[in-house]
Amino acid sequence: MRLKRGVGIQFNWIFVLIVGAILLTLFIGNIQKQKIISGFSTDVVILNSLGSILSSSAVIGGTVNVVEIPKTRIEFECNKISVGSVSKQLNGMNIFAPRVLDDNNIITMTLGWNVPYRAANFLYFTSAKIRYIFVGDSSFARGIFEMIPDEINNDGYTNVDVIEDENDAYVRLIFFNRDPEIPGNLKEIREGITALKVDGDEDKGKVEFFDFVGDKFESRGISYYFRESGLLGAIFTDNLETYECAMKHSFDGLRVVSHVYEKKTNNLGLYYGDGRCAQNYDPGFIVKIKEASGTFSQSSVNEISEAMKNLEEQNKKIQEESCIPIY
Repeated sequence: MRLKRGVGIQFNWIFVLIVGAILLTLFIGNIQKQKIISGFSTDVVILNSLGSILSSSAVIGGTVNVVEIPKTRIEFECNKISVGSVSKQLNGMNIFAPRVLDDNNIITMTLGWNVPYRAANFLYFTSAKIRYIFVGDSSFARGIFEMIPDEINNDGYTNVDVIEDENDAYVRLIFFNRDPEIPGNLKEIREGITALKVDGDEDKGKVEFFDFVGDKFESRGISYYFRESGLLGAIFTDNLETYECAMKHSFDGLRVVSHVYEKKTNNLGLYYGDGRCAQNYDPGFIVKIKEASGTFSQSSVNEISEAMKNLEEQNKKIQEESCIPIY
């Protein structure tokens, strides 16, 4: 009997341990599930908040905002933004941003893209973790550097040898009319360094994207920019494919806006009839801009730039004759 009683006691303890293990597993699983649900919900809230910020910023140009959010990882791709496991398409917006932002303070800036009429508002995303270093001694380089607001971590130099390491997590070097080179004091950052080479002026030019690999910069390809706000897009976007995607989307929008101005110009010519102002409303330059914006390339940028300058002169003449301006 004692043996049987001992076996029964052992069986009871084994049964209790098994049931306890099952309950503990269920309890831990439930906690993990709640964490996943909670994290997913937080990601959705952050993503929706960013969507609202984007929508409101896209309407108003010339704004700078610092937005505080829970610390999270935000990834930017072609027309898409992702927070954790959730993502959102950004159709209809012209956004330029690094591949990844992992900060709780996000800086947004908005500038108008005029060609010469307002074609779009460009939105730029960054964070204080990223340091932008401008290297160049031209008035153009100085002008672009001065366009960067104080909220953004940035410096300007004419000589790379004097650039100091300030323990930044990420550094983006922008070189004007010179090949990129790594400052001696920044070699230890390595993975967090990218560079951009700029050849051009205020209206248009060429940009080349670089990643720092091993102990040197390696080119990731060449693209183009149009107007200063377009160049800022290349500065804030550290990935060639993402930049070109945003610019192609912008050119699509430019084609639509140009079509509207073409119709406006024709209507103004009809409005004046045989009056003295009627001869000023030839839509030819606008048509050239519209046709060139069908593609994003060096030739299309050059064509749009030339047509834009002629359109500016045409609009100036219209205003001097006290006629209704085209834009």
